[in-house]
Amino acid sequence: MGVAYLVVLKPGEVLAGYRIERLLGAGGMGSVYLASHPSLPRRDAVKVLSAELSRDPDFRARFLREADVAAGLDHPNIVSVYDRGQTDDEQLWIAMQFVDGTDADAALRAGTMTPERAVHIVAGVAAALDLAHSRNIVHRDVKPANFLLTGSPGPSERVLLGDFGIARALDDAGLTVTGSVVATVAYAAPEVLTGNPFDGRADIYSLGCTLLRLLTGKTPFSSANGMAAVMMAHLQQPPPRVTDFVASLPPALDAVIAVAMAKDPRSRFPTATALADAAADALRDSRPLRGAARPPVAAAEVSSYPQVGSARPDWWVADGPRTQMAPPAPAPPRRRVPLLAAAAAGLAVIVAAVATVALWPRESTDRASSNPTGTTTDTAESTRLAPTTTAPAGPPATNVAQPQLPSILLTQNQIATMVGGPPLLIDSDSSTLLPDASIDNPQCLAAWSPAQQSVYASAGATGTQVQILRAMGAPVWQDGLIQAVTALDSQGNISLFIQGQQRQWAACAQGGPVTVTPAGGPAQTWTFTPPVTTAGIVTLTATSASGDGSCSRGIAVRGNVVIDARLCRPGGTADIAAIVRAIGDQVPRQ
Repeated sequence: MGVAYLVVLKPGEVLAGYRIERLLGAGGMGSVYLASHPSLPRRDAVKVLSAELSRDPDFRARFLREADVAAGLDHPNIVSVYDRGQTDDEQLWIAMQFVDGTDADAALRAGTMTPERAVHIVAGVAAALDLAHSRNIVHRDVKPANFLLTGSPGPSERVLLGDFGIARALDDAGLTVTGSVVATVAYAAPEVLTGNPFDGRADIYSLGCTLLRLLTGKTPFSSANGMAAVMMAHLQQPPPRVTDFVASLPPALDAVIAVAMAKDPRSRFPTATALADAAADALRDSRPLRGAARPPVAAAEVSSYPQVGSARPDWWVADGPRTQMAPPAPAPPRRRVPLLAAAAAGLAVIVAAVATVALWPRESTDRASSNPTGTTTDTAESTRLAPTTTAPAGPPATNVAQPQLPSILLTQNQIATMVGGPPLLIDSDSSTLLPDASIDNPQCLAAWSPAQQSVYASAGATGTQVQILRAMGAPVWQDGLIQAVTALDSQGNISLFIQGQQRQWAACAQGGPVTVTPAGGPAQTWTFTPPVTTAGIVTLTATSASGDGSCSRGIAVRGNVVIDARLCRPGGTADIAAIVRAIGDQVPRQ
């Protein structure tokens, strides 16, 4: 389908009773104007679609129907649609609420998008989506540029979701294969890209992609190899981790993104609000000590949208305040792309091999270089002693069961290579969780030792393997290793479990010294450091007041397996992150 630009209306001209004040934006689909309402003391955003689109009979019928549907969505977080019609020369127009402010993409590019603001914005959009989904309406183009913001950043900033109806009208009219759009590829769910039936869970996937974008400044999958590669990544690759881009963010957000972007819609959050609540919990439960504010994503670190086709923008290039159809001028043009009909045959082959989500897959070799915060994660040091020399193939499996767990644990030879010192001998090897330690602060129970029964009681464990090793003549808390792997039954339980662990570890560190009474031994006083996240692995250190014990604890997830380990060595030289990563590399691959 060709492109026909409208003749731009001048200030003072009248369209369907609306008096034009100025042009807000123009593009291949039409123009958007700020206009005075015919009879009310109000200014609206009036969009006039191009003559080319207006002449298409299928699109006309779909557009009028979808405009009526959008007008029925009455919600404080949805841009109101007031009216629609056609001009004397049969060009379609739609009048909607004018939002005098900016949009989330522009705010991100301006360097004002803090993690707290991102989560607040997603919560507002989630409320809008849940209303639409309750009425069997799918937005189909959830992305930052469609999130309109007005008011000062903070708890009172208003968030409105725009662009209901038009994307759906284009798709249903069959125009996507000739150059229009159904969704921005950077945020499109796998079932949308493959042309399979979809519902509101596709919007939840896109909202997860958008949350990652607002938190990191990056789209989920790189467009360096072209649009076909981005589409294949949505179909095949596990969700990325926000901590791979911004190491200072809590790893619990990795779990939120993993559930939101699950390949199988049934594994995603049940509602958009559930996604938003999980993100808020992850951020709140891991807030910096002493109330330190998290910095926004630096404007220089915000990546461009994937681009395809000619240099002409396919969406709106605005020169004034934002409406739901017009992003601000300083932002590079956003491109909406078709479903790449030429690649459809290749994508159909991929569909059969679509994998479900894998939490915290092995990071790429250039992860550290993409960290925009400057926060040191010491990835090279934490992998230096790993006993494997080749990267595992494929993402971790998400259906690991009890019979596979023993082979995931490190062998004595691997452990000796990594930790040095006196050899550690197997004291016990069991497929049951450990009894709870005797500790005076319940919040420190989870931080003290791996694989304890009450810690995992509500995690949905389907199997476990726990091995205790210690040096001859030494207690395990002085010179020993506990390594454990536990399979959980769902991505949702994994997300909740990891968030709970982080919350309890942080609370333990803030609570001061803790008294631990080992079985058959005297009471000891231990001090815990605040947890630290390195490439998706959460670690902390516990040191005894007497100076004869120093233990490092680490926990992470690969697929559906929680890796939980504690290493105690004289002198406190243990690299627990390297051990956890080495165990994770032995999780079966898909």
